[in-house]
Amino acid sequence: MDIELYSGTIISIPFGKHKIDARLYHIVSDKEHLKEKPVILRLHGTLGNLLDETEYYLPTVLSKNDYSSLTTNTLLSNLGLFFGFGVFDDTMPQIERVCAFLKELGFKKIVLSGHGVGGCMAVRYAAWKAEEGKADEIAGVIAVTTPYSLPETTRNRWKKFGSEPSYDEVHEKADRILHPAPGEEQPGDEIIVVEKAQGPTRLPKDTEVYTLRTWWSLTGPEAEGTKVYKHIGKIKAPLLLIHGLQDEFIGHKKTGELPIIAAEAGNRDVTQIFLSTGHKMDDMQDELGDIIIKWLNKRFTKD
Repeated sequence: MDIELYSGTIISIPFGKHKIDARLYHIVSDKEHLKEKPVILRLHGTLGNLLDETEYYLPTVLSKNDYSSLTTNTLLSNLGLFFGFGVFDDTMPQIERVCAFLKELGFKKIVLSGHGVGGCMAVRYAAWKAEEGKADEIAGVIAVTTPYSLPETTRNRWKKFGSEPSYDEVHEKADRILHPAPGEEQPGDEIIVVEKAQGPTRLPKDTEVYTLRTWWSLTGPEAEGTKVYKHIGKIKAPLLLIHGLQDEFIGHKKTGELPIIAAEAGNRDVTQIFLSTGHKMDDMQDELGDIIIKWLNKRFTKD
C-alpha cells in the first residue's frame, strides 16, 4: 500500500475483508534511522479512538525526539464491546497485521505501547510472540496504568461501588448463555448495561456496556488474556511499567508484583515507575513523556 509519509497521516490497513484504522506520526525514510530506531506501536483499548488527549500529546513528544509512531484502533475500540465483535483474543491477529505493515515500511524494531487495556494487549501480544519462538520481533514493551489482572480489578471495582448487576450476576448469566447444557440450543449474545461500575452514580460516566461475549473474553474470571501476571514473565524484551498512585480504576497494590514476576522469569531490563496521579494521567503528561523518551533513548539511541 502506497502512502504519503508525513506526520499525522490517517490510514486504513487492509485486514482480510476488513480494515484497521490507524494514524502515522513522523514516519521517516532514512534507512539508517529505520534500522536503528524503533517505531512505537500504540494500542488503543476499550472505546479507544484517535481523538482523545493522549493521542495528540505522546505522539508529538515522540516526534520531537525523532521517534516514529503509529496509533491503531482494534476490535475493542469504539462500538466493538457493544456490538459483540470486540473479543480480546481476536485483537492479536490485528496487531500481527499492523506489525507486518510497519515491517513493510522498513522498520526493523517495534516497541509496543498501551494504556490500560491497551497495555494488556501489548503484554499479551509480546508474550504470544515469545510462545511462538519469535520474541525478537518485539524490541520493547511500554505498559501504562496496566492492571495486574483485569478480571480481578473489575470484580473489586464493581464490588466497591455496588454495581448493578453485580459481577457474579453477570458471570452467572454469561456462563448460562455461552455454555448451554448438552442438547440445549445456545441463545444469542446479549447487550448488558452495568450501572455504578466506575463510580457511585447511575450516570453514563460511571456505566459500562458490553455484550455477554465481549465481557467474558475481556474481564470475566475465565478471561486468561487480560491476566497480565500470567503473561509478563514470558517477555524478555526491555519492559517499562508506569502506574498512577491514585489510579481510580485499577489501584496499584498488586501492580508492584509485575516487575518481580518478569525479573524472576529472566527479564534483565525491567523498569517500574509510580506517578502521583490517576488512571488517565492527564495532569502528568509532561512527566510521562519525559520518562518514556529517557527510557527509549537509553536503549535505542547511539552515543
